[in-house]
Formats: sequence, C-alpha cells, structure tokens
Amino acid sequence: MIIRWAILGLLCFAVLALSIDMYKEAIIYDPLKNIEVSGRETANNGKQASPVFEAAWSKDIADNNLFSSSRSAVQPKPQPLQGRPPEPPPKKPELYLRGIILDQFGDYVAYIEKDRAKATAVRKGDRFDDVEVVDVQQKSVELRWNEENILLSLDRIKTIKNRGK
Repeated sequence: MIIRWAILGLLCFAVLALSIDMYKEAIIYDPLKNIEVSGRETANNGKQASPVFEAAWSKDIADNNLFSSSRSAVQPKPQPLQGRPPEPPPKKPELYLRGIILDQFGDYVAYIEKDRAKATAVRKGDRFDDVEVVDVQQKSVELRWNEENILLSLDRIKTIKNRGK
C-alpha cells in the first residue's frame, strides 16, 4: 500500500513540476525579452530602444496569404487586341412557298412560311421581316434577302396534274 502512495505522490509531483514549467515557458513567454538589437539606442540617456521587427516575408507572400480575408486572385496581364474577328453572316431564313392565288384585283398573292411560322400573305413589293418580295408569278416567287435573290417555286410540289411524273 505504501508503494502505491509513493507512486501516486511522485506522479502528482511530476504533474505539478510540468505544469509550472509549461506556465513559465508557454503561457507567460515574452519573445522580445531575450532579443538584443545592436546599434539601436535612443538619444536620451543611452538606453537601448525596444527592438523593431519587420515582416520576414515579401509582399508577394503577404498578398497571396491563404488565410487572409482580403486575398484576391492574381490579375491577368491584358493581352493586346489583334483586331476583331469578322462577324458571322446572319443565318439564312427557312422559306417555304405554301401557295399562290389570284386575288379579285388580278394580282398574285403568295403564302410564304418563314422559319416554320404561320404562312404570311405577300404581294409584289411587300416586305416581311428582312425579306423583300421582288416578283410574284403564277408558279414562282422571287425574294431578296441581304442582297441575295431567292427563287421559290411550286413546280416541285405534287398536284393532281403532275402526280405521275
């Protein structure tokens, strides 16, 4: 039993000694206490000035600190512009001729679908969106889009007369 009490006493003494040592070395530790800076003395009474420390890292490290809340991404260097690439030409509209009729005044009226929208009735000289109707004849329509002539025809459409062809 005495041996147990002796071991317990030694353990308590060791814990107490280590606690005191930790208190002196870690908790009340002053890193500036033992540092001497040579050549830095104040003009009054020749006493040594308190040591002045500068950061041990460069501006790059300070700016890119991982744990800084003000850290930002690296700004890329601007590349010189070599001129704008030419704009692609506008997409040609999908035009479908659905039919041509002769109205009461003797003019031909064409029904044209543009980009799968509802068919629009147009006459010679009309303009719908960016397409201008140049001429409407009995079986064909001539259109102009971006200085390009487009010819739509009913000749390829199957009718009762040309079914066997």
